[in-house]
Amino acid sequence: MGAVVLESAHHDTVRVTLESLRLGKKPRLHWRDESSAHRLVIAQQLAGLPISGVVVVLFYDGATRTERARRRCFERLLVELEQAGVETVVVESRSPTMDLQDRRLLTALRRSRTIHKDTHVSWQQSFDEPILWAADAVASATTWWLDGDRRYFDLLADQVRVECLH
Repeated sequence: MGAVVLESAHHDTVRVTLESLRLGKKPRLHWRDESSAHRLVIAQQLAGLPISGVVVVLFYDGATRTERARRRCFERLLVELEQAGVETVVVESRSPTMDLQDRRLLTALRRSRTIHKDTHVSWQQSFDEPILWAADAVASATTWWLDGDRRYFDLLADQVRVECLH
């Protein structure tokens, strides 16, 4: 699971750049839907933007449920973002039911004081927020790097911090 961090003054520049990378009538950029050549262009453009990335990875076996792994990554990501001074977090909406699970986790993290109550967290569709496309690209480039394809991550390595959970 990954995030990009940027100053609010750069939001519009980043959005315009990402929107310019959409091909044809595609409503959004999505890493797995792009060609390898276009993924390279996306990584090159991201490398030139005033962003940093945080990616949390959990290596797990078949005994761990995917949603459990996601919750662990989401918790760590929120902690990392808060420690970096991020005050507003926008999470890509998955579905009302799954967003509710995320909200319940957030509530539990706030009750346990793992996450401060003043950190604003909201959910948006990726079609509505191009900055979420950058987070998808950073997380995907990282996981592809972990699978042995370095082309994209190598361009972003100076901007991305990878946190591994066990």
